[in-house]
Amino acid sequence: MSNDWTTKRLGDICETIYSGGTPNTSEEKYWNGDLNWLSSGETRSRYIRKTEKFITQLGVDNSSTRKAKAGDIVVASAGQGLTRGQASYCVIETYINQSIIAIRTNRNVLHPLFLLYNLLNRYDELRSLSDASSTRGSLTCNIMKGLFIVFPTLPTQIKIATILSAYDNLIENNLRRIKILEEMAQNLYREWFVKFRFPGHQKARFVNSPLGKIPEGWEVDTVEHAFSIIGGGTPSKNVSEYWKNGTINWFSPTDLTATNSMFMDYSGIQISELGLKKSSAQIFPPFSVMMTSRATLGVISINTTEACTNQGFISCIPNERFPLYTLYYWLKENVEYFISLGTGATFKEITKGVFKTIKLVVPAKTIVARFEDIVQQFALQVLNMQRKNINLRRTRDLLLPKLISGELDVSDLDIAVPEEAA
Repeated sequence: MSNDWTTKRLGDICETIYSGGTPNTSEEKYWNGDLNWLSSGETRSRYIRKTEKFITQLGVDNSSTRKAKAGDIVVASAGQGLTRGQASYCVIETYINQSIIAIRTNRNVLHPLFLLYNLLNRYDELRSLSDASSTRGSLTCNIMKGLFIVFPTLPTQIKIATILSAYDNLIENNLRRIKILEEMAQNLYREWFVKFRFPGHQKARFVNSPLGKIPEGWEVDTVEHAFSIIGGGTPSKNVSEYWKNGTINWFSPTDLTATNSMFMDYSGIQISELGLKKSSAQIFPPFSVMMTSRATLGVISINTTEACTNQGFISCIPNERFPLYTLYYWLKENVEYFISLGTGATFKEITKGVFKTIKLVVPAKTIVARFEDIVQQFALQVLNMQRKNINLRRTRDLLLPKLISGELDVSDLDIAVPEEAA
C-alpha cells in the first residue's frame, strides 16, 4: 500500500446512510404500482437493474420507505440465510425496505463503485457485525457509519473499480446471452411440442388421445415408460470416511438454487465410494437431468459428470424416445404442473410414485432428432459461456482483496476509464 491511502469512518465521507420500510402488505392499493421497491433478498445481484416488486405513490406516502438513487450502494441489513451483509450497486432509482441500508457517498472523496467492492470484500466481516439489542442480528445505520474505510486517491479508486467492474460486465454480458439462448430453445420446444407447429405441421393429421388432439404417429405414455428416473440419498454425516477425500459429485438442492444454471460441472460437496455404497444415493451418467423434488420444487439442471444426489431430487435419464434436450425442456415447460402435484404442509414435494404416473406426449423420432440438432448448438454455447464465467469470477475474486487492500498498486497504470465510471 502506497502512502496516498487514507482511513476514515464511512459516516464521515458519505452524504447520507439510511434505511427504508415496507407498505402494509394487506393494502392492495399500496402495491403493483409503477415505483420500484427493493427487498433484501434482491441484493444477491451485484447490480440492481430492476426490482421484483413495485409500489404505488400511496404506498410510499403511507410507509417509512425511502428512495435509493442511482449510484447508491445498498447493503442487506437482515434477511434469511446468507443475505445479511450482501452489497449491491443501484443502477436504477428504487424505494427500499427496512432490511436494507442505502449509502450515498461524497463522490469527491469516495467513489461508489470502489465502496461496493470494498464492502464485497468484507462480506464475512459485515456478517459478524450486528446490533446487540437486535434479535435478528441486524446491521444498523450506526454500525455502517462507524465502519472504517481505507481508500486511495479518487483517480486510483476509479482505476480499481474499472478493473473489477470489467470482469462483472463480461459476466453479465455472458449471462444475458445465456438467457437469450435458453429462451430461444424453450420457445422452440413450445412451438413444436406444445402448440404442434413443428416443420411440416400443415400437412400433419391430428388424432384424438387422452391428452387431446395430437399429431398422428405421436404417442401418449406415462413417465414410467417414457424414460428412467432415479432418486437420491445422503450418507451419514457422522462417518468421516463417507465424505473425506470424496471424488463423486453429490448434489444437494442448494447447488442448483445457488447457480440456477443449465449445466452443473461440480457439486459443492463430494462423497467417497464408501459413502455411495453405504447410502441410497445412486450414480447416474453424465448429461442426465436433475430436478429438485421438494422444498424449492422444480429447479432443473444437467450434470456434465457422473454424479448422484441427495433425497431431494428426481433425476431423469435421457433415451432415444426422450433425448437430453427434449427431456430437459419438457421438464422446464411443466414445472408449474409438478408443483400442483406436490404435497406437504411444511414444503411441497412431488414423490417418485406420483411423478411416474404423469402422462406425456412422446413426439415422432424424426421431429425429436431435428429439435436435438438445433438445440444442441444453443446448449453448447451456454455451457461454454457458463465455464467462461466461472473463470472470470475466479480471477476477479483473486484480484479483489489485492486491489482493495493496495497490495497491487495500480496508481501508475494507464487504464482507460469508461465515462460512466469517472
